[in-house]
Amino acid sequence: MNRRKVVLVAGVFPPGIGGMQSYYYNLSKHTKHDITVLAPEYPGSDAFDGEQSFRTVRGSFMRGERANFTSWGRLFRHVKKMMTVEEPDVTVYGYVLIGFIGLLFKVFGRRCYVISTHGMDMLMFRRFFGLNYMVKQILVHADGVLTNSLFTKKLVEDYGVDPSRISLVHPGVEAVFNKETANLELVRRFGLEGKYVILSVGRLVTRKGQDRVIESMPEIIQHIPNAVYVIVGDGPDRARLEQLAITHGVADAVVFVGSVSGSEDLNDYYNLADQFIMVCRELEKGDAEGFGIVYLEAASTGVPVIAGRSGGALEAVLDGVTGVLVDPDSHAEIVESVILLARDEEIRERLVQAGYQRAKSFFQYEVLTEKFDHYVESLCVDIPTGKKFVRNRSDVNHDVR
Repeated sequence: MNRRKVVLVAGVFPPGIGGMQSYYYNLSKHTKHDITVLAPEYPGSDAFDGEQSFRTVRGSFMRGERANFTSWGRLFRHVKKMMTVEEPDVTVYGYVLIGFIGLLFKVFGRRCYVISTHGMDMLMFRRFFGLNYMVKQILVHADGVLTNSLFTKKLVEDYGVDPSRISLVHPGVEAVFNKETANLELVRRFGLEGKYVILSVGRLVTRKGQDRVIESMPEIIQHIPNAVYVIVGDGPDRARLEQLAITHGVADAVVFVGSVSGSEDLNDYYNLADQFIMVCRELEKGDAEGFGIVYLEAASTGVPVIAGRSGGALEAVLDGVTGVLVDPDSHAEIVESVILLARDEEIRERLVQAGYQRAKSFFQYEVLTEKFDHYVESLCVDIPTGKKFVRNRSDVNHDVR
């Protein structure tokens, strides 16, 4: 392999918690390229960075893990310094708008840049002409675009990006997610003895669909009297969801765990579950699930999965093969699917086995990072031009699957 020098400008990164954080961390951890990460500061960053095999440079250029226009000057200075110190072959920008800095460095310094996209970022700016135009310029002038699903890839193509410059590298499942015996301390803490546990893991925002499951719980309990809905995660919708459980008379059957830090701790919660459910839906304001790695984490622990038929979830869960897809706005389909997995052992086991095999083979980061490495190696072939870079080879098809 032709080892390249890569700088990843990450809008989010551990010890922050979330799917994108895990994605960028594991690509950085498993890549065979020489990578340096520029990431936001978090509490505990120094200790975390000291345990890694790759170099991380921290800066105070993000606020609440969101791009902040007032701090772009600081971010630009950080990136400029990285360009001077690292002299990277490729710079990967982990958030489409901060990719504007990559566009500037390409125009004025012919630096090679890649944009990493996740679905929601391809939808959220379409209502705003100015921002939408900026996103298009960032994407079409990028030397490459990294996408996390076919759903996201299609959204990138809609911006006019040449498909030959788009690569698909799915998120992966960390090896820590495995079937284990239930953590009895957690069972006692949340009063789950003798309960049929339906689990969701995700940020408490409207698109994740925890509200639809809560609304379905009265009918689910009619068929499964000992059912309890355990929600792991936190977010701006928590108060609304708690009130929704009270309104529907199921407050005693809905458990709000809050945020869980660390994959090992999260694995304990998956191992409490009899079913996993996250019925994501696409919202009019341009909010959609780009992929949904939690479905594959659940599958890795031997838990059957129900997903909403929207966004990238259709790739994370194969309907009738590795799980069940439902209309996220249909309480009837949600209830029917929960009851099916609770009562039909043959279907349940078939889905569990297929889901486990798929998660433990194709979606391991050692496999997925090879695709990332191949893609990076093929970009911006360096023909000596001082400190300049030529355009990438247009004859290479980077649609890695």
